[in-house]
Amino acid sequence: MSKIGYLIIVVVLIAAAALFIASQRPQAAAPQQTATAIAAPRQHVVLYMATTTSVKDTGLLDVLIPDFERWAAERGYDVEVRYSAVGTGQALLMAARGDVDVVLVHAPALERRYLENGTLKCRDVVAYNFFIVVGPRGDPAGARGTSAAEAFKKIAEAKAPFVSRGDRSGTHLKELSLWREAIGREPDPKVDTWYISAGAGMGQTLLLANEKRAYALTDVGTWLRYRDKLDQLEVVVPAAPDLINIYSFAIVKPSPAARLMAQYMLTRGQEVIGNLTVAGQPLFTPISRADPKALEWIKPAIFGPSCVG
Repeated sequence: MSKIGYLIIVVVLIAAAALFIASQRPQAAAPQQTATAIAAPRQHVVLYMATTTSVKDTGLLDVLIPDFERWAAERGYDVEVRYSAVGTGQALLMAARGDVDVVLVHAPALERRYLENGTLKCRDVVAYNFFIVVGPRGDPAGARGTSAAEAFKKIAEAKAPFVSRGDRSGTHLKELSLWREAIGREPDPKVDTWYISAGAGMGQTLLLANEKRAYALTDVGTWLRYRDKLDQLEVVVPAAPDLINIYSFAIVKPSPAARLMAQYMLTRGQEVIGNLTVAGQPLFTPISRADPKALEWIKPAIFGPSCVG
């Protein structure tokens, strides 16, 4: 056999061997479609929120949360909101512990501290109403026709029963500031026997004040919601600029769901908040409907980075 013929046979044998070896190797998997090529199923997300008892007792959460969940679903998000209704102080402590994703609270001075220490990442004022002072029919302390601080002074001088939230809520903190203005100190239930610390939410505090025929500071929304159950009480000091009660939404743990709820609170949620009424009276005013005068009162409470935009 010639050398050329021998070389041809060797080349053919080498090629055949290579084909055989290649046939024994596992086949590479076909490339999978990328995430952008197919629509991934919606992931169920639970958003944990801490909020105040006044928001719960007014019935706002009963309409706001289901509406938000529907609104989110329309935008491709499967979000479930689970909430704890406590005082604002407790809600912000829960935020500091990392127990919640978002908060809806109403104590701007306290919120500022939690914003500065990094607990709250962003914050937006979403609504407001007013505090009012209520008391027994007949007004035994003679507090009617005065400012809130003057009314508190008369209540203390008369040693008339007063029921406090006593829970470090936004309402309680406002009440304590009024006592300091009125009598230069905060009442002590152990010494001031007329001062009753309920350690309860707004609705329960009003029911106790009704039972004791006592004075109390309340937000007007909870008062309107519970008014039919409070036959012994009446408004003594009505809404006033120094009694404005400002509600804010803040994010603790940034996420798409948290940012979506922030967006909702300043868009669709404004309509839901404004439409909540009792006997035709709104329980809250959404910030989008605030008149120029109210905006001037609210302006000092607008601070920190916004959660939208």
